[in-house]
Amino acid sequence: MGWKHIVASSAATGALLAIFILGVFVLAEIDPGSFGGLCGGFFALSALSAYIVNEISKRVDWPEVGLKTLIPVAFITSIIPLFGPLFGLPNNEPITLVTVVLFGAVGGAFWSIPFAGWAFYSERKTTQIVGPSTPMPVILTESE
Repeated sequence: MGWKHIVASSAATGALLAIFILGVFVLAEIDPGSFGGLCGGFFALSALSAYIVNEISKRVDWPEVGLKTLIPVAFITSIIPLFGPLFGLPNNEPITLVTVVLFGAVGGAFWSIPFAGWAFYSERKTTQIVGPSTPMPVILTESE
C-alpha cells in the first residue's frame, strides 16, 4: 500500500463523510438530542464512510487501505474541518454544500499525512552491498 493510496482513500473518506453528515444533520434536519448523540452520530457516520471506501477499493482491485487508518482519519476529519463549518452554515445553497464536501476531502487528506508518511518511510528500506568486485558500496532501494 503506497502513501498516495492512503491520501486518496482518506480524501474520499472525508468527502463521503461530509456528504453523509450533510444529508443526515443538515438536509434531513435530524436532531441528535444531545452532545453525546451528536458525537455518536458523527462516529457512526465516520465508521460507515471508512467502511464504504474500504469496500469500494476492494471491489475495484485498488490497493486496500485498512480500516485502522481510515476510521481514525474519518473521525478526526468529522471533528476538525467539518464540525465548525456545519454550525456556521449560512444557507443550504449548492455552492455552500459543495464547499463543506471539499472541506471534508481536504481534511481527510490532511489527517492522513502521518499514516502516509509512515508508509512512505517504511517502503524505503535501504540495503548496502559491498563485495570484492565493487570498488564502492552500492545502495539499492526496495520499492513496490
